[in-house]
Amino acid sequence: MMNSIFDPQLFYWNNYALPHFIVGVLITLEGLFVLFQGKKTVTHIAYTVTNVTAGIWLTGVGIACSMTDEAVATVFSRWYTWFGIIFITPAVYFFIVTWNASLFRRKVKWIVFHYLCALGFYLICGLTPGIVEGMYPYPTGFFPKAGPLEAVFIVWFYALMILSFKNFLRIHREAEAPLLKKNTKLMFIAYAIAFLGSIEYLPNYGIRAFPVAFLPMFLFTTIIGYCVIRYRLMDIETAIHMTVMWVTTSAVAVLPFAGIIYTIQPMMADLSPLAASLYFLAMLFVFYFYYRAVQPRLGKLFQRQHTNLMAVLERFSAELVHLKNLRDLLQSFARLLRHELFVRRLSVYLYDDSTKRFLPAIAKGIRNLRPVVGHSPLLEWLTATDGAVVGTLVVSDPAVGGFKSELESFFAETQSQVILPFVLGGRLIGFANLGRKSNLRRYGFNEIHFLNRLKVPVTIALSNSVRFEDIRKLSDELQLWNQVLEERVDQRTRELAKMQEQLVQAEKLATLGTLAGGVAHEINNPLTAVLTNAQILRMSAGEDDMESISLIEEGAKRCQGIVQKLMKYARKTAEESPLKDTDLREVVKSTVALLKFQFQQENITIETELVDTPPVKGISGELEQVFTNLLVNAKDAILAAKRTGKIVVGIQEAGEAVELRVTDNGIGISKENLKKIFDPFFTTKDVGGGTGLGLSVSFGILKRHGASITAQSEPGKGSVFVIRFPRS
Repeated sequence: MMNSIFDPQLFYWNNYALPHFIVGVLITLEGLFVLFQGKKTVTHIAYTVTNVTAGIWLTGVGIACSMTDEAVATVFSRWYTWFGIIFITPAVYFFIVTWNASLFRRKVKWIVFHYLCALGFYLICGLTPGIVEGMYPYPTGFFPKAGPLEAVFIVWFYALMILSFKNFLRIHREAEAPLLKKNTKLMFIAYAIAFLGSIEYLPNYGIRAFPVAFLPMFLFTTIIGYCVIRYRLMDIETAIHMTVMWVTTSAVAVLPFAGIIYTIQPMMADLSPLAASLYFLAMLFVFYFYYRAVQPRLGKLFQRQHTNLMAVLERFSAELVHLKNLRDLLQSFARLLRHELFVRRLSVYLYDDSTKRFLPAIAKGIRNLRPVVGHSPLLEWLTATDGAVVGTLVVSDPAVGGFKSELESFFAETQSQVILPFVLGGRLIGFANLGRKSNLRRYGFNEIHFLNRLKVPVTIALSNSVRFEDIRKLSDELQLWNQVLEERVDQRTRELAKMQEQLVQAEKLATLGTLAGGVAHEINNPLTAVLTNAQILRMSAGEDDMESISLIEEGAKRCQGIVQKLMKYARKTAEESPLKDTDLREVVKSTVALLKFQFQQENITIETELVDTPPVKGISGELEQVFTNLLVNAKDAILAAKRTGKIVVGIQEAGEAVELRVTDNGIGISKENLKKIFDPFFTTKDVGGGTGLGLSVSFGILKRHGASITAQSEPGKGSVFVIRFPRS
């Protein structure tokens, strides 16, 4: 049988078989091309396996359709063509699950299982007529005749394809990176197209249909290959160049081997199976030697740009030794990139210790560059990357999903296509932004490699130049030291003046308290008289006068409430009751119980989060007044926001203190007003809505208790008041 396969008379020129054979070869080359680009990830390997099996299938169809002997075509189809048909299904399953790392780890055992199933079907196919019984002599050439077990294989084939499709949909749903989602949509189209290839099962059952599986398979592998390359961030332009180089050099080396094979081909007919096997092993060794030894050396002939750039790098590195001035160094660096890489726009940022920012040190072809803050996720990522970053590629990387918008904005603002970070000792000292090239070409593999090699000596030179500049600046600073001292004296004088102003303000507040007490005392007696006379009038007044009397009473009572607050504000510490151990939880519970029903009527709920805490020194009645004031203020803030309200009162230990928090989802307080809320008579409420004394009085009470009160707020979201009591 081996002798028959190598017999030229066994074959004839079949135009119908040619598309299958050509596409099979192209698909195989696609798989090898992707595999040899960059790092060989599991996805790259799975894609190559898929393409190679598909290539075996299609080339096998092309060869079998060009045979003249039915028996030889049958054996060839069983052992060669159906190898590709059987193993392509687990290969597709293997490829799809590699797009999700966690899914792939869980599916490894199933990948092995399905490959074992495929091996079983393959042995049945090769050793028995169970899958391929014979051949149909169609006008397009010989085509396999389905055996009794082919239906079983087809069921397994479609079941595994459906399972692959299910995993594919899961990957699409769980994908977070926009590029991965877009790629999975393209893969969905490719997957649907690939299903059309199953039309080639019809001729196996005597249905005359022109075999066109080569077309959907070519589209499937091409689209998938594009997704793999795009997602794995390969340089397309460079990849094309390397492919041309590989094909050219391979042709140079392979043609002599092909000539040898053609010359000795007539002798192959007389070889035994053992001798033929040894011959194939020898050829595999020769090709391996070519791949490992000959191919790399031939490839150097096509790496002229790389060689030239390395020579430029050596000369520039030697030049850097003599460049001490930072400006001269940057100018030389810019000339190098503009001359060798044709960079039209270029900017270099360097870190400035005084401002804690990155400042533009040089700019060519771009204006109005702004400083960059010294710390950000983008800069931290650049520091960790420590290599040239190509904008068109890296923005699609899922690793930058958290700051993708920042990265895109930075590339746009600096009009750059490549960022070259300068990292020394794990610290980012600067970065270069390389913009559009004057030759309108993309940055290729050799150029990116050149930049990565260039950044090492440039980083060291920049660091030395920056230190030299720092020394020069230090010398200038020493000359200006007297001026700095004078400025510091002036600053200290202004600080003392400010402190004096604060003392004056404190005296004013104390005077205001004394005045408030006097005013309250003088007003209180007339108010009592007004209320008494109003009650007397009510007893003798008619219906028409009742409304007026009620208004008099209401106004007088309001004034009386204000007087009481003024008197509390002016009250001295000596007049208060002594402090004693107080359980804050009980005070909070009492206050909440008193207000809870009233608040519920206005759709406001009060929740408590009270834990066991040590007692504090205090007066229960005064603390109830403070808590009541805070809760009523929270209620008013919620009503002002016109929403369903929630107030949370919590108590917890905080180091050497006991902390009480009152949190609401009200209207909030602006930053300007937040500084004034504890001032006497300050209020944000409408006229008649408050006196502005509640928080001021509460502040005074807490001060006498040795406690502090602070407030945090964000307009529109609510406020948090925090009271810290010292432990008893």
